[in-house]
Parts: sequence; C-alpha cells; structure tokens
Amino acid sequence: MSVDYPSVLAAVRPGAAWSLSGFEYSGLVWLDDSPKPTQHELDAAWPAVTEAIAWDAVRAERNRLLAESDWTQVADAPVNATAWAVYRQALRDVPQDFASPDDVVWPAAP
Repeated sequence: MSVDYPSVLAAVRPGAAWSLSGFEYSGLVWLDDSPKPTQHELDAAWPAVTEAIAWDAVRAERNRLLAESDWTQVADAPVNATAWAVYRQALRDVPQDFASPDDVVWPAAP
C-alpha cells in the first residue's frame, strides 16, 4: 500500500509543521510541538483520506456539470425546463445517493 503522507497529515494534523524527504514515513521530520503521529496512525487513516479525496472529486465534477447547465434555468431557454430541473436535482443528490465514490453513476443530460 502506497500512502500519500502529505495528504494524510493535512487531514489528521491540519496546521502541523513537518517536512517530508521522499515518500516514506522514515523521511518525515516533525517540526511541530504536538507529538509526531506514528506510521501506524497515518497508515490507518489513509483509507478514509483516500475516500474523502474521491468524494471531493465527485463533488467537483457535480459542480462542473451544474455550472455547465446553468444556462438551462433562464426563463427563455429553449429547453424542456422540467427535464433539466430533474437532471440538475439528480446531480445535486449524487453524494447522498451513493455509498461510495466508485459507485457513482452520473445522470444523463436531457
């Protein structure tokens, strides 16, 4: 398992001072007054951090698709307003409708 230590540290110890030489825990130099996290602590946090990063990507894509379809919401847009409203609501519901970011199925635009 390859752990992205900078991402994990940013999630579990936000604002802490540290530096990392290379990609391994052995290269972690702790510069903060708080106790240095153990490799086990950081490795254990990695799956949750990975999932959070994936959900962030899903939300970013959702927001892009919503912004791309904003034009359909003006009163004189030459579209089926109801169909576009249903599509846009389905986009807004994506994070709540799926258990995992890997399971997301994007709705099709009308």
